[in-house]
Amino acid sequence: MSRSNPNDTVQNPATRWINWSGSKGVLTFYNKEKKEDVEIGDKFSFLLLDTLASIRGWHEASESGIYSNEVRDTRSERLLVKAFKGGTLAEGFYSDIKDKIVAAGGGYNSNLYIAYREAGEFKLGALVLKGAALSAWMEFSKANKKALNEGAIQINGSEDGKKGSVKFKTPKFFALTANEETNAAAIKLDQEILQPYLKAYLAKKKAEQVDVEPEPEDPETKARKAQNAEWEAAQEEDRRQRAGGDTKLRELANRPKMEEDDDIPW
Repeated sequence: MSRSNPNDTVQNPATRWINWSGSKGVLTFYNKEKKEDVEIGDKFSFLLLDTLASIRGWHEASESGIYSNEVRDTRSERLLVKAFKGGTLAEGFYSDIKDKIVAAGGGYNSNLYIAYREAGEFKLGALVLKGAALSAWMEFSKANKKALNEGAIQINGSEDGKKGSVKFKTPKFFALTANEETNAAAIKLDQEILQPYLKAYLAKKKAEQVDVEPEPEDPETKARKAQNAEWEAAQEEDRRQRAGGDTKLRELANRPKMEEDDDIPW
Protein backbone atom coordinates (compact mmCIF):
# COMPACT_ATOMS: atom_id res chain seq x y z
CA MET A 1 0.00 0.00 0.00
CA SER A 2 1.21 3.50 -0.85
CA ARG A 3 0.13 6.77 0.73
CA SER A 4 0.26 8.45 -2.66
CA ASN A 5 -1.55 5.59 -4.41
CA PRO A 6 -3.99 3.95 -2.00
CA ASN A 7 -5.98 2.44 -4.87
CA ASP A 8 -3.50 -0.42 -5.21
CA THR A 9 -5.28 -2.24 -2.39
CA VAL A 10 -8.76 -0.66 -2.40
CA GLN A 11 -11.73 -2.95 -2.82
CA ASN A 12 -14.39 -2.51 -5.46
CA PRO A 13 -16.16 0.78 -4.53
CA ALA A 14 -19.68 -0.32 -5.56
CA THR A 15 -21.91 0.01 -2.49
CA ARG A 16 -24.51 -2.40 -3.81
CA TRP A 17 -24.54 -5.29 -6.31
CA ILE A 18 -28.02 -5.44 -7.84
CA ASN A 19 -29.31 -8.50 -9.70
CA TRP A 20 -32.40 -9.21 -11.79
CA SER A 21 -34.54 -12.19 -10.73
CA GLY A 22 -35.87 -13.72 -13.94
CA SER A 23 -38.34 -15.94 -12.10
CA LYS A 24 -39.94 -13.15 -10.06
CA GLY A 25 -39.39 -10.15 -12.30
CA VAL A 26 -37.80 -7.96 -9.62
CA LEU A 27 -34.43 -6.48 -8.73
CA THR A 28 -32.69 -7.75 -5.62
CA PHE A 29 -29.51 -7.20 -3.66
CA TYR A 30 -27.92 -9.08 -0.78
CA ASN A 31 -27.81 -7.30 2.59
CA LYS A 32 -24.55 -8.49 4.12
CA GLU A 33 -25.32 -7.20 7.60
CA LYS A 34 -28.74 -8.88 7.79
CA LYS A 35 -27.59 -11.84 5.66
CA GLU A 36 -30.71 -11.82 3.51
CA ASP A 37 -31.85 -10.89 0.02
CA VAL A 38 -33.75 -7.63 -0.26
CA GLU A 39 -36.21 -6.87 -3.05
CA ILE A 40 -36.06 -3.48 -4.70
CA GLY A 41 -39.05 -4.28 -6.88
CA ASP A 42 -39.46 -3.77 -10.62
CA LYS A 43 -38.99 0.01 -10.67
CA PHE A 44 -35.51 1.47 -10.41
CA SER A 45 -33.78 4.49 -11.96
CA PHE A 46 -30.07 5.00 -12.55
CA LEU A 47 -27.38 6.67 -14.65
CA LEU A 48 -24.85 4.50 -16.47
CA LEU A 49 -21.21 5.25 -15.66
CA ASP A 50 -19.27 2.38 -17.23
CA THR A 51 -19.65 -1.22 -18.38
CA LEU A 52 -17.39 -4.21 -17.82
CA ALA A 53 -17.83 -7.94 -18.28
CA SER A 54 -17.12 -10.91 -16.02
CA ILE A 55 -18.01 -14.53 -15.45
CA ARG A 56 -20.25 -15.52 -12.54
CA GLY A 57 -22.11 -18.65 -11.54
CA TRP A 58 -22.22 -21.62 -9.19
CA HIS A 59 -19.77 -24.53 -9.31
CA GLU A 60 -21.65 -27.62 -8.16
CA ALA A 61 -18.55 -29.80 -7.97
CA SER A 62 -16.95 -27.63 -5.28
CA GLU A 63 -20.20 -26.09 -3.98
CA SER A 64 -18.80 -22.60 -4.33
CA GLY A 65 -19.25 -19.49 -6.41
CA ILE A 66 -17.62 -18.93 -9.79
CA TYR A 67 -15.94 -15.59 -10.45
CA SER A 68 -13.39 -13.96 -12.74
CA ASN A 69 -11.55 -10.74 -13.39
CA GLU A 70 -13.50 -7.94 -15.05
CA VAL A 71 -12.65 -6.84 -18.60
CA ARG A 72 -13.77 -4.06 -20.94
CA ASP A 73 -13.46 -6.09 -24.14
CA THR A 74 -13.73 -9.89 -24.17
CA ARG A 75 -12.23 -9.98 -27.67
CA SER A 76 -8.91 -8.42 -26.65
CA GLU A 77 -8.65 -9.11 -22.90
CA ARG A 78 -8.20 -12.52 -21.31
CA LEU A 79 -10.39 -13.90 -18.54
CA LEU A 80 -9.19 -15.94 -15.58
CA VAL A 81 -12.16 -17.94 -14.25
CA LYS A 82 -12.08 -19.57 -10.83
CA ALA A 83 -14.31 -21.22 -8.24
CA PHE A 84 -13.76 -20.17 -4.65
CA LYS A 85 -13.21 -23.77 -3.57
CA GLY A 86 -12.46 -25.32 -6.94
CA GLY A 87 -9.46 -23.36 -8.16
CA THR A 88 -8.91 -22.29 -11.76
CA LEU A 89 -11.63 -23.45 -14.18
CA ALA A 90 -10.59 -21.72 -17.41
CA GLU A 91 -8.30 -19.04 -18.78
CA GLY A 92 -8.24 -17.24 -22.13
CA PHE A 93 -10.40 -15.15 -24.45
CA TYR A 94 -14.12 -15.61 -23.87
CA SER A 95 -14.82 -17.08 -27.31
CA ASP A 96 -12.18 -19.75 -26.74
CA ILE A 97 -13.28 -20.82 -23.25
CA LYS A 98 -17.04 -20.24 -23.45
CA ASP A 99 -17.95 -23.95 -23.61
CA LYS A 100 -15.71 -24.79 -20.67
CA ILE A 101 -17.23 -21.95 -18.63
CA VAL A 102 -20.80 -23.07 -19.31
CA ALA A 103 -19.97 -26.70 -18.52
CA ALA A 104 -18.56 -25.62 -15.16
CA GLY A 105 -21.70 -23.67 -14.28
CA GLY A 106 -20.60 -20.15 -15.18
CA GLY A 107 -22.05 -17.58 -17.51
CA TYR A 108 -21.31 -14.22 -19.12
CA ASN A 109 -22.34 -11.21 -17.04
CA SER A 110 -22.41 -7.54 -17.89
CA ASN A 111 -21.50 -5.39 -14.89
CA LEU A 112 -23.13 -1.98 -15.34
CA TYR A 113 -21.54 0.49 -12.96
CA ILE A 114 -24.23 3.00 -12.12
CA ALA A 115 -25.14 6.05 -10.07
CA TYR A 116 -28.37 5.50 -8.13
CA ARG A 117 -30.19 7.59 -5.57
CA GLU A 118 -30.89 6.48 -2.01
CA ALA A 119 -32.10 8.70 0.83
CA GLY A 120 -31.49 11.82 -1.27
CA GLU A 121 -27.87 10.92 -2.08
CA PHE A 122 -26.33 9.50 -5.22
CA LYS A 123 -24.26 6.37 -4.68
CA LEU A 124 -22.10 4.11 -6.80
CA GLY A 125 -23.53 0.67 -7.49
CA ALA A 126 -23.37 -2.19 -9.98
CA LEU A 127 -26.29 -3.66 -11.88
CA VAL A 128 -25.39 -7.20 -12.97
CA LEU A 129 -27.28 -8.58 -15.98
CA LYS A 130 -27.11 -11.98 -17.63
CA GLY A 131 -29.14 -14.18 -19.98
CA ALA A 132 -32.47 -12.82 -21.18
CA ALA A 133 -32.15 -9.70 -19.01
CA LEU A 134 -28.82 -8.90 -20.67
CA SER A 135 -30.33 -9.44 -24.12
CA ALA A 136 -33.10 -6.96 -23.28
CA TRP A 137 -30.48 -4.45 -22.12
CA MET A 138 -28.43 -4.85 -25.29
CA GLU A 139 -31.46 -4.20 -27.48
CA PHE A 140 -32.34 -1.11 -25.45
CA SER A 141 -28.79 0.25 -25.41
CA LYS A 142 -28.41 -0.01 -29.19
CA ALA A 143 -31.49 2.17 -29.70
CA ASN A 144 -30.84 4.63 -26.85
CA LYS A 145 -27.24 5.80 -27.05
CA LYS A 146 -28.13 9.28 -25.83
CA ALA A 147 -29.71 7.97 -22.63
CA LEU A 148 -26.60 5.92 -21.92
CA ASN A 149 -24.22 8.84 -22.41
CA GLU A 150 -26.24 11.89 -21.37
CA GLY A 151 -29.49 10.83 -19.75
CA ALA A 152 -30.86 8.39 -17.22
CA ILE A 153 -32.44 4.96 -17.47
CA GLN A 154 -35.36 3.41 -15.66
CA ILE A 155 -36.43 -0.19 -15.22
CA ASN A 156 -40.20 -0.16 -14.93
CA GLY A 157 -42.03 -3.46 -15.03
CA SER A 158 -41.18 -6.63 -16.93
CA GLU A 159 -42.09 -8.66 -19.98
CA ASP A 160 -42.97 -12.35 -19.94
CA GLY A 161 -40.78 -14.79 -21.81
CA LYS A 162 -40.69 -18.54 -22.28
CA LYS A 163 -38.04 -21.07 -23.23
CA GLY A 164 -39.47 -24.54 -23.59
CA SER A 165 -41.80 -24.99 -20.62
CA VAL A 166 -39.90 -22.55 -18.41
CA LYS A 167 -41.34 -19.07 -18.05
CA PHE A 168 -39.29 -16.04 -17.09
CA LYS A 169 -39.46 -12.26 -16.96
CA THR A 170 -37.15 -9.68 -18.50
CA PRO A 171 -36.85 -6.06 -17.37
CA LYS A 172 -38.39 -3.24 -19.39
CA PHE A 173 -35.97 -0.33 -19.87
CA PHE A 174 -36.98 3.27 -20.51
CA ALA A 175 -34.91 6.34 -21.40
CA LEU A 176 -35.17 9.39 -19.12
CA THR A 177 -33.83 12.92 -19.43
CA ALA A 178 -31.33 13.79 -16.69
CA ASN A 179 -31.21 17.36 -15.42
CA GLU A 180 -27.93 19.24 -15.01
CA GLU A 181 -27.65 18.61 -11.27
CA THR A 182 -28.22 14.87 -11.63
CA ASN A 183 -25.75 14.52 -14.48
CA ALA A 184 -23.13 16.47 -12.53
CA ALA A 185 -23.52 14.13 -9.54
CA ALA A 186 -23.04 11.08 -11.77
CA ILE A 187 -19.95 12.57 -13.43
CA LYS A 188 -18.46 13.31 -10.02
CA LEU A 189 -18.92 9.70 -8.88
CA ASP A 190 -17.38 8.46 -12.11
CA GLN A 191 -14.40 10.79 -12.10
CA GLU A 192 -13.57 10.76 -8.38
CA ILE A 193 -14.36 7.18 -7.38
CA LEU A 194 -15.02 4.72 -10.20
CA GLN A 195 -12.40 5.61 -12.83
CA PRO A 196 -9.46 5.88 -10.38
CA TYR A 197 -10.39 2.44 -9.07
CA LEU A 198 -10.76 0.92 -12.56
CA LYS A 199 -7.48 2.46 -13.72
CA ALA A 200 -5.64 0.82 -10.83
CA TYR A 201 -7.58 -2.45 -11.13
CA LEU A 202 -7.13 -2.92 -14.89
CA ALA A 203 -3.41 -2.15 -14.59
CA LYS A 204 -2.93 -5.20 -12.39
CA LYS A 205 -1.98 -8.62 -13.71
CA LYS A 206 -4.91 -10.98 -14.25
CA ALA A 207 -4.00 -13.14 -11.24
CA GLU A 208 -3.89 -10.04 -9.04
CA GLN A 209 -7.23 -8.85 -10.39
CA VAL A 210 -8.86 -12.11 -9.41
CA ASP A 211 -7.16 -12.06 -6.01
CA VAL A 212 -8.91 -8.79 -5.13
CA GLU A 213 -12.32 -10.26 -5.90
CA PRO A 214 -14.71 -10.50 -2.91
CA GLU A 215 -14.53 -13.36 -0.46
CA PRO A 216 -17.02 -16.29 -0.81
CA GLU A 217 -19.38 -14.68 1.69
CA ASP A 218 -19.62 -11.37 -0.15
CA PRO A 219 -23.06 -10.05 -1.24
CA GLU A 220 -22.63 -10.77 -4.94
CA THR A 221 -21.62 -14.41 -4.52
CA LYS A 222 -24.41 -15.11 -2.04
CA ALA A 223 -26.92 -13.44 -4.35
CA ARG A 224 -25.73 -15.61 -7.22
CA LYS A 225 -26.14 -18.77 -5.16
CA ALA A 226 -29.62 -17.70 -4.09
CA GLN A 227 -30.61 -16.88 -7.68
CA ASN A 228 -29.42 -20.24 -8.95
CA ALA A 229 -31.24 -22.10 -6.19
CA GLU A 230 -34.40 -20.08 -6.83
CA TRP A 231 -34.34 -20.73 -10.57
CA GLU A 232 -33.59 -24.42 -10.24
CA ALA A 233 -36.44 -24.82 -7.75
CA ALA A 234 -38.80 -23.03 -10.12
CA GLN A 235 -37.75 -25.27 -13.02
CA GLU A 236 -38.22 -28.40 -10.92
CA GLU A 237 -41.67 -27.25 -9.85
CA ASP A 238 -42.54 -26.61 -13.48
CA ARG A 239 -41.47 -30.14 -14.45
CA ARG A 240 -43.56 -31.64 -11.66
CA GLN A 241 -46.65 -29.69 -12.67
CA ARG A 242 -46.50 -30.30 -16.41
CA ALA A 243 -48.13 -33.72 -16.05
CA GLY A 244 -51.26 -31.99 -14.76
CA GLY A 245 -51.19 -29.35 -17.45
CA ASP A 246 -50.14 -26.59 -15.08
CA THR A 247 -46.95 -24.90 -16.28
CA LYS A 248 -47.02 -22.05 -13.82
CA LEU A 249 -43.76 -21.60 -11.91
CA ARG A 250 -43.93 -21.83 -8.16
CA GLU A 251 -44.63 -18.58 -6.37
CA LEU A 252 -41.64 -17.98 -4.12
CA ALA A 253 -41.98 -16.48 -0.67
CA ASN A 254 -41.91 -12.68 -0.49
CA ARG A 255 -38.71 -11.13 0.79
CA PRO A 256 -38.20 -7.86 2.65
CA LYS A 257 -38.61 -4.85 0.37
CA MET A 258 -36.31 -1.85 0.38
CA GLU A 259 -37.87 1.55 0.81
CA GLU A 260 -37.15 3.66 -2.28
CA ASP A 261 -37.74 7.31 -3.07
CA ASP A 262 -40.48 7.51 -5.70
CA ASP A 263 -39.82 11.16 -6.48
CA ILE A 264 -36.38 11.01 -8.08
CA PRO A 265 -35.33 14.33 -9.68
CA TRP A 266 -34.18 13.20 -13.12
